[in-house]
Amino acid sequence: MKNIIVGTAGHVDHGKTCLIKALTGMDADRLKEEKERGITIELGFADMKGPNGEDIGIIDVPGHEKFIRNMLAGIGGIDLVLLVVAADEGVMPQTVEHLDIMRLLNIQRGIIVITKTDMVASIAQGMPEADWLDMIEADVREAVAGSFLEDAPCLRVSAQTGKGIEELKQLIFAMAAQTADKNANPALLRIPMDRVFTIQGFGTVVTGTLTQGQIAVGQEVCIYPEGLSAKVRGLQVHGKSVDKAYAGQRTAVNLAGVRKEDIARGNVIAAKDSLAASSMLDVKLSVLSDSPRTLLSGSRLHLHYGSAQVLCKAVLLDRDALSPGESGYAQLRTEEPVAMRQGDPFVVRYYSPVTTVGGGVVLDPAAKKHKRGDESVLQALSVRENGSKTQRLEQELREASRSFPGLPDLAKKLAIGEEEASRQLKELLQEGRAVEIGGNIYVHQDYVDQSYRTIADLIQAYYDKNPLLSAMPREELRGKAASAMRIADPRSLDRLLAYLASLGKLSVSSASVGIAGHAVNYTKAQLRLIAELEKLYKEAGCESPDPDEVFAGMKDREERKRLIAAMCADGRLSRVQGKYCLDSEFLHQTVEWIRGKIAREGSLTLAELRDHLNTSRKYALMILEYCDNAKITRLQDDRRVFY
Repeated sequence: MKNIIVGTAGHVDHGKTCLIKALTGMDADRLKEEKERGITIELGFADMKGPNGEDIGIIDVPGHEKFIRNMLAGIGGIDLVLLVVAADEGVMPQTVEHLDIMRLLNIQRGIIVITKTDMVASIAQGMPEADWLDMIEADVREAVAGSFLEDAPCLRVSAQTGKGIEELKQLIFAMAAQTADKNANPALLRIPMDRVFTIQGFGTVVTGTLTQGQIAVGQEVCIYPEGLSAKVRGLQVHGKSVDKAYAGQRTAVNLAGVRKEDIARGNVIAAKDSLAASSMLDVKLSVLSDSPRTLLSGSRLHLHYGSAQVLCKAVLLDRDALSPGESGYAQLRTEEPVAMRQGDPFVVRYYSPVTTVGGGVVLDPAAKKHKRGDESVLQALSVRENGSKTQRLEQELREASRSFPGLPDLAKKLAIGEEEASRQLKELLQEGRAVEIGGNIYVHQDYVDQSYRTIADLIQAYYDKNPLLSAMPREELRGKAASAMRIADPRSLDRLLAYLASLGKLSVSSASVGIAGHAVNYTKAQLRLIAELEKLYKEAGCESPDPDEVFAGMKDREERKRLIAAMCADGRLSRVQGKYCLDSEFLHQTVEWIRGKIAREGSLTLAELRDHLNTSRKYALMILEYCDNAKITRLQDDRRVFY
């Protein structure tokens, strides 16, 4: 079943509310003030069913210029617009402004409706009614020339007499049937709130148009940009309780866990972790061709998106000003956080006087602060605007690699489903432009190359200071690399090191990291000392010699200590505790015996290892604490078990 949202647009008192009542039997004006003044102030709603079960919601918007903010809160996310023009007045200022707003919001389909045809006889001043209506239609056609309504059907109706109403209803049904199905992926759920209120016995209720995804009773959701968690207690679509609601439906949501005072119109209900609050948006910004003013960089504006309005500063990135009819890249820096997605349309209005200046589309909803005129930034924005789907994913991956994104992260940023993102990512992987570094974490190949250069430079600098060492202590490298590469999560760096090792670029152990193939050039004297040290440690077994005692009084004492460090770096020795080292082969065999003992019997005592090694408690404890630090074992009561 299709779910369609129809919206009205047009000048004040041109009969939008009466038209909706004639179509549906419902009065969309619900406020006492609206009844008294005879004009629509707030958004109104009605609905009707199509002949094939189509669920058609209708949004009535105010036409007065003072209530454009309210109009903007309801017009986003509609599938079909009824541009209403009264036969007794023709095109008026708000007709034009509403048309501009619809174009900026990328609305694609609509019907022109000439209302109040029953009044023509009293105002035509002797002109035949048909000629008068032809004149009004020509006036409208001129106004919509070049817009999405240029070739739209035009119907002449009267809400008072019913003339043309049935014909209009059938045309709405036909166009509704041709409307493409919306994306109902639950991960993309989004409901911009246009009303927030409480109902005694139920608590907080919000209403809005479900523009993407679906929502279900019992679901945990998040309210952005505040990031508040809530649970869906109940759902209604057109006044009827439902278990689920789908994209394209006007939806009322009863929320548990939030108070009315904590949320407001403009907030967005979305799936948990599906949006990110930001105060910087990269956009393609266009100025209306009939704008009376030029938009200067740094201008303060009202930003309208979804059902929200916030103040922002427009920083033009590729020029100093946008003249009427021009477009360019800009960064909107908002005065309070917003939650948007790539591809979202928006409208901007001047701060004062408040008139519509233009709008555009979001290219990056969580941008970093840019310098004006940065060619790399402009090139990236061009890809986001004009690139293929795969190119846009590649650009996102290129910029996000430092944060080591997973597939859900990339899909969320691009506002697409994970299935679609997976297809595009597979193409990049096959072409060698993307790399999986383990744990379903992906980075761009350029980032891998750049990372290796940074890591190799750090290790080479270590070699220069320590010519006898073949590898750099792992923890020292992790600290310096994380700082140089601005990596917050050390686990991500570990994945990157392991991936570079799998390519044969690095030599990685639990204790050190070296450049693969790097060899220390020892002198003959140093090689003789290394041979002596190897023999010393092999014969010592588990009873690690104390270098301070063994080498006391020797002229080459410090040289021997440096060579021990070199032998630890190249893996011949293993440092188990402070200055104490063991022959690596011996230590490996002992650790394997410990693993086997615990695997067979469930645990191991210090005494059992001491007896196995035929040594003292001191040396057995040293090996067990080494295993604890390596997360092979842990102490439980007085026994060791697997970590």
